[in-house]
Amino acid sequence: MKKRSLVSLLLASALSVSLLAACNKDDDSNKNDGTENPPPAPTQPVKLSAPTITREENVISWSAVDNATGYDVYEGTTVVSEAQTELSYTINKTGVGTYTYTVKAVSTDDKYTTSDASNSVEYKVTSSEPAPTEDTSTKLTGKIYLVGDSTVCDFSDNYYIPRKGYGTQLYNYLNCDESQIVNLAMSGRSSLSFLTEGNYTTLKNSIAEGDYLIIGFGHNDEKSDEAARYTDPTKSYTDTSTTNGPSFQYTLYENYVKLATDKGATPILCTPIVRYDTSGNYTGSKVHNTDKGDYAAAIKTLGTATNTTVVDLTELTKAEYKKDNTAAIKFHAHTSYTLDGETKVPAGRDDTHINMYGAKMVAYKFTQEILASDCTLKANVITTSTAPTEADYTAAIKTDYVKPPVQTFDPSKYASRNVNGDWYRTVIGNIGGTKAGNFTLTYANDTYTVGNAGNSNGKFEGSGDGFGAIFTQIDKTKNFTASATVTVKTVGTSNPNQSGFGLMLRDDIYIDGEPAGAYTGKEVVATNYVTAGVFGDGNSALFSRENGALKKTSNTTTVAAGSAYEVSIERIGQTVNVSFSDGTHNYTQTFTDFDFVAADNDYMYLCLFANRGLVVEFTNVQFEITGDAQGA
Repeated sequence: MKKRSLVSLLLASALSVSLLAACNKDDDSNKNDGTENPPPAPTQPVKLSAPTITREENVISWSAVDNATGYDVYEGTTVVSEAQTELSYTINKTGVGTYTYTVKAVSTDDKYTTSDASNSVEYKVTSSEPAPTEDTSTKLTGKIYLVGDSTVCDFSDNYYIPRKGYGTQLYNYLNCDESQIVNLAMSGRSSLSFLTEGNYTTLKNSIAEGDYLIIGFGHNDEKSDEAARYTDPTKSYTDTSTTNGPSFQYTLYENYVKLATDKGATPILCTPIVRYDTSGNYTGSKVHNTDKGDYAAAIKTLGTATNTTVVDLTELTKAEYKKDNTAAIKFHAHTSYTLDGETKVPAGRDDTHINMYGAKMVAYKFTQEILASDCTLKANVITTSTAPTEADYTAAIKTDYVKPPVQTFDPSKYASRNVNGDWYRTVIGNIGGTKAGNFTLTYANDTYTVGNAGNSNGKFEGSGDGFGAIFTQIDKTKNFTASATVTVKTVGTSNPNQSGFGLMLRDDIYIDGEPAGAYTGKEVVATNYVTAGVFGDGNSALFSRENGALKKTSNTTTVAAGSAYEVSIERIGQTVNVSFSDGTHNYTQTFTDFDFVAADNDYMYLCLFANRGLVVEFTNVQFEITGDAQGA
């Protein structure tokens, strides 16, 4: 027994020594003496990204969040749907009130934690009664006046899918006669520049007690490169200073809100609709939050401060577009189309301006917000109206649209037509046949000569134009100034009432003889342009063409051999100023938001032009790009 106990004791002692050595070895391995890597830090869970939510009627929706396995939907601070996998939630509230909803992304994977709350959306219930099956609205008494810009006004476009402002479609959703809606909005105007228009005088003289005034400015107030249009969104509605631009809020309040209330009418402020964003993000200038300030926020601040109804069209259209950004393209105007086989595919998308379908969408959303407000106009909203459909998109397409013979000008292909620097020669439109050789289009000794001596080729008439020109191409995004002295050398005798000469800024350009075999010299060219020049035998200094219509002025001058004139064209943003002087008369004209991209969507063309027996010389020709233009 004693021997067996001794052996056991020795074995136990050996085991203790072995265990102690093992422990000491482990301790040494955990020491960092600088020659070995430290142990990895424990992995921390990652917070999920917050969803972005939108609301359409009573349905909230959002896009999937990476690594989320579900979503918690909150009504206020209460979870009303926990860890749901669907990417939408249907609100079933019937009690009168305003309800706020947010969504958080969650995950069952320990590697991720719950996201922050999404942006919030509101849902308003104005009646606990079920939706009426019959219209319960009352007929409007009085009138609804609208002021605003191109997103509100009407147009007469020669577009494949023409522009229409939302003011043109309101009558579809209000219990009123179409004549009770007086749309005074004008393309290209801001809350400031509109004050100089005759339509503002009409508003002041016409609006009366019981009427409504819908105010839709913002797009053009952002144009900080144009003092005539720019207003500052950071100043309050009581700020009367004009340093660095007058206050946007003050301009709106003093000239529109106060005007309406002083007349016994009801003002309604609207934030501007979004511009289409290819990325689908809808931030920055796309939602009118510029480097100068947030215009939509300024309108909402003004509404709160003055107890004026505000319809937030910025947020409403943003939510609609983010729901399906590709489908939202159909809300917008398109200048033309391309062919995919026999199918017409809209082309030349206008990211600012909506078409009739888009106008109906905005008008519908406007009236639904009014219906959910405490504005008295709610009584006149048709309660059974429904949102526009794809059929309205089809109806927005101009079925009699005739595609202009657009020719993309690539300077690298026409070196033989270069006359000086970036200036090229061409003959455009109807000149009575293939008689381009009858035109003189040259440059020598700092003088450009354009003419049709001894002939009667070309004309300006209602159906279209024909003339010779020396031209330069200008990117549509650029501001510029151009000027010249024009001296008449020869005057034609054959129907001078169809002749013309001067400086022209036009939408597109054509090269005679191109494409090969297609040019006959009898083409109808009636695309948009403005001129600092003379139409006819001196009875119309300054003329233009827009949407096919030739527009003459009553300005008069004398056209004779030896006469000299000073002409100029200036572009600042969306404003083009033209001027003409014969030494006795000084004529000027301003074109605001004139359409120079209906045919060629990327460029404008500055032309030195003449036709029909006239020969003119252009000297002191000055042309300078002065910067980037701020878009529509």
